[in-house]
Amino acid sequence: MSAPSVNLLSRQILVLHKSAGHVRFALPEALANPGSAAVIKAALLRIPGVRLVQVDAGTGKLGVHYDPIACSLPQLALVLKGSLEAAATAAARPTAASEPPASGIGEIGQQLARGAKQAETLARRVVQRALAQLAPTQAADSGAAPGKLTPLRRAFDPALLDEKAVINFANDIVAFYLIRVHWNLITQHWLKSPLRHADVWLTVFYLTFLLVRYRKGAPRSPAKTLPAPSVEEKAAA
Repeated sequence: MSAPSVNLLSRQILVLHKSAGHVRFALPEALANPGSAAVIKAALLRIPGVRLVQVDAGTGKLGVHYDPIACSLPQLALVLKGSLEAAATAAARPTAASEPPASGIGEIGQQLARGAKQAETLARRVVQRALAQLAPTQAADSGAAPGKLTPLRRAFDPALLDEKAVINFANDIVAFYLIRVHWNLITQHWLKSPLRHADVWLTVFYLTFLLVRYRKGAPRSPAKTLPAPSVEEKAAA
C-alpha cells in the first residue's frame, strides 16, 4: 500500500486551537502512529524558538509551544508540511532508533547543550580577539615610566580578562535566555504541577548544581596590587 501524498495529508491536518505561543493540530489517521510522530516531533524541535512538542500517537493530537518572537505559526506549518513525506514513510517502522527522548528532560538538555556550545565558541573568539588587541598595548605600556598607569589600565585591567571569566559570563547569558524562553512553561505548567513535571525540575536542579560546582572550581582572579612608587613620589616623601 503506497503512502498518501503530501498534499492529501496536509489537507487532512486540522487546527484545533491557536493562541499566542501555542497551537494544537489534529493529525490524520495515517500519521497517528509512533513512527510518524517521532519524525514530526524531531522536525519541529529543530526550529529555533520551539519550546515543547507533544504528540499523542493514539489520538493524533499535536501540541506545540513556541516563542512567537523567535518563530511564527506559518513557519511551523511550513516545517510540518515538509516533514509529512518522511513521517508517512516512517509509519511502517514505529520503533525506529532515531526517535528523540519524549520527556522534557531531553528537550531542555538538548537546548542547554546547543546554547552552552555556542556560548563557549563565542567566548573563545572574544578572548582571542581581546588578547590580540591588548598585546600591542601591553608592549607599549612596558616602556612607560614605572609606577605610572596609562588611561587604558586605569579603566580596564587586562589581567582580569581570561577565558574562564568570559565563559562564566556567557553561561549566565545562556541561563537567563533559557529562563526567558521557558518562562510561560515555568509559571503556567511547571510551578502549578511540580509532581507531574518532576523530570523537568530534576534537570533544573542538576544543571544548577553543575553550574555552582563549576564556579567553585574556577581559579580565583589574581589580587590587584598597588603600583610601585615612582622616583618623584619617593623624593617628595
